[in-house]
Amino acid sequence: MIRNYLILTFRNFLRNKNYTLINILGLTIGITACIIIFLLVTYDLGFDKFHTRYDQIYRVVMESRTASGESNGSTTPYPFVKAFRNDFADIPLVTQLHYQDEVMLKIGDEKVKTENIVFADSLFFDVFDFKVLSGNPREELGQPGKVFLTKSLADKIMKGRDHLTIKIDNRVEVEVAGIVQDPPATSHITFSMIVSMPSFTGDFLGGMPIDQWGLTASGYAYFSLPENIAATDVEKRLGPFVAKYHSNEDAQRKMYKLQPLKAIHFDQAYTENPGPAFNASYTDLLVMGILGAFILFIACINFVNLATALAIRKSKEIGIRKTLGAKRGQLTVYFLGETLLLTSVAILISLCITEWILPWLNSFLERKLDLNLLANPLLLIFLLVLLILVTFLSGFYPAMILSGYNPAIVLKNKITAQGSSGAVVRKTLVVFQFMIAQVLIIGTLIIAEQMQYFRNKPLGFDKNAVINIPVPDIKAELMESLRNRLERNPAIQSLSFSLGAPTSDNNFGTNYFLSERGPSELYSIGVKPVDSHYLDTYGVKLKAGRWFTETDEKLADMNLKDEEQHHVYIVNESAVKRLGFSNPEDILGKNITTGVSKINAEVVGVVEDFHSSSLHNSIEPVVLVNFPYFYYDLGVKVNAANFSETIAFIEKEWSAVFPDYYFEYEFLDEKLADLYRQDERTFTLFKIFAGISIFIGCLGLYGLISFMANQKLKEVGIRKVLGASVGSIVMLFSKEFIKLIVMAFIIAAPLAWYFMNEWLSGFAYRTGIHWWVFLLGLVATLVISLLTVSYRSIRSAVSNPADTLRTE
Repeated sequence: MIRNYLILTFRNFLRNKNYTLINILGLTIGITACIIIFLLVTYDLGFDKFHTRYDQIYRVVMESRTASGESNGSTTPYPFVKAFRNDFADIPLVTQLHYQDEVMLKIGDEKVKTENIVFADSLFFDVFDFKVLSGNPREELGQPGKVFLTKSLADKIMKGRDHLTIKIDNRVEVEVAGIVQDPPATSHITFSMIVSMPSFTGDFLGGMPIDQWGLTASGYAYFSLPENIAATDVEKRLGPFVAKYHSNEDAQRKMYKLQPLKAIHFDQAYTENPGPAFNASYTDLLVMGILGAFILFIACINFVNLATALAIRKSKEIGIRKTLGAKRGQLTVYFLGETLLLTSVAILISLCITEWILPWLNSFLERKLDLNLLANPLLLIFLLVLLILVTFLSGFYPAMILSGYNPAIVLKNKITAQGSSGAVVRKTLVVFQFMIAQVLIIGTLIIAEQMQYFRNKPLGFDKNAVINIPVPDIKAELMESLRNRLERNPAIQSLSFSLGAPTSDNNFGTNYFLSERGPSELYSIGVKPVDSHYLDTYGVKLKAGRWFTETDEKLADMNLKDEEQHHVYIVNESAVKRLGFSNPEDILGKNITTGVSKINAEVVGVVEDFHSSSLHNSIEPVVLVNFPYFYYDLGVKVNAANFSETIAFIEKEWSAVFPDYYFEYEFLDEKLADLYRQDERTFTLFKIFAGISIFIGCLGLYGLISFMANQKLKEVGIRKVLGASVGSIVMLFSKEFIKLIVMAFIIAAPLAWYFMNEWLSGFAYRTGIHWWVFLLGLVATLVISLLTVSYRSIRSAVSNPADTLRTE
């Protein structure tokens, strides 16, 4: 019997090739989307789970309270771990690390740029389960001048050598002590090499002493909590710990907390991680899962509609089978078997498509998704569940309808539409399909408008034709030499040394207060070290007072004696307002004190507000300072013509001043665009999902119009005999779907408004949700849908009425 069913199934597929191909296409698209979303969700949920102490590892984080509100940070002061080991002897496995995002390695005369450098102590591999291939990190990481390379980096630079000495950023020389396996892609700690912690000095932080409790930079502290100690008890003990090691002022506003390792990847409050891995969101995963379910569901709806459209063609087969004794249960199994076979084919094709597009997807999403069925039993289970679920959703309703035909009615050619309830089900499914499609279309339009807003909103400075170049050595004589060399070229309009462009990842924060009021009114503020040419290079606008002079910069040199130093500050408008002044002129001549070495200095100027971070965040108070020991970035304003020649000149002169370093640069406007890379990904994904939903929705329409055309063959024939035009017949079919699409829009509009308003609430600066977006979404859906309906209805309208009426 099974063999007979299989033969009949294949015959039916071949007899109805168009319907079979449409069914497989719809299911393949839906299943492919589900597989990819499953891989994405399980990838994020699997972060850091390879550690055997996954449930016992904690990171120490810090919360600070000021008059500005609360702020969170995942870094800790560098003396923290030593003090913690002293006061928490019952927690032996404590490790400290410092993260450096990029360094230059010098191996003999060869220079190699390397990213993701971790300085770690001897207990690093006791706390974390990164695989050691050779060497003894417990011993070597406790000594200065030692380094462990990842296998990928070792293969690149070792080149068969047994011993290797490396100079890091021309600051410290280290010897390769061993090799470790590259960290898994699902690790929030990413590294290419691990340098012994005793090799880390303040030279990597601009010469700042690393024994300060007020300095956090990129230092992290982790520990493995013994099973007999509760995390809440440790947090309670951290209260007196703060009071013991911090000043009274800091102890009143700072608090250490414990962040479980399993929460790090999803904790949006603490997004600083030792590596480029970004934090995920449970909400995003939920939304992706719902989108995948919706896309799969509308694909199943297509199957139902197309199967219903084929009902008349299969009716005589069913009538004969029932006459010969086939029971309804047997027919139901037969039709479900057809669906199972189609779904199996669709899953196989989906796996091939997924494997094909994964390289592009990994590059686009910056992930390392892998479709390895043998190594991923969870994926096999998911595919099995998917097979059963899709077979049931797609096949059960058509199987019940088809197997329920009355053979007497069928064999007399009196089969008609299955009553009003069947029509209602089919139309409801189409409304649901287009409701999802319109939500996605409207969402795509709103995201596109927000991205356009990002591109066009003034940032408070000039981002065009500015090149940013890292400065590897901040000696005053070297920077002055580079300036003199570059200024000889007329294509270079201005250049400035600083810690970065106005909008930059190189910002750091501190606290400030009006000196005459004292620290009782303490506020948070961003610090931007800049030189006297910053105003001209970036086009920052002076609102009141004056800008820095070269004399200010010379007197701010920390190498001078304390009595010889003289500092002045320039603040932005937000900093003025935060202190309670309504006019910028009111703060001129007054002194403020910042947390940077507790410097109390006069405010000599006020600049207009500029965006120091992405448009996700509101403009915060910023203080501009003359601190030459932070000038790790060179901004060069160039003439837009002859870019390549100008860059070649800059590289030549830069290399003459810094011959031992690697030259690199980036355009400021491109760097700013990177701030919205995740939003651009969201935009692209919405476009893809909207396109998929519209395409599958059109397949569903094709199925429903086919059903209607089959049901109205004789009606169309009679209308044509009576003189009906092709246009009137097309309108006969189209008006039903116009109603359905409008009904879908009535449901989709408020849903789209709610979800997109929630999405936009994540931006401090955002576009509005305009009425024309909804109108455009409706019109787009109508046009696309009517084109689909017209194609099928015109075929019916131009058919010969004699062919459909001859049996009457």
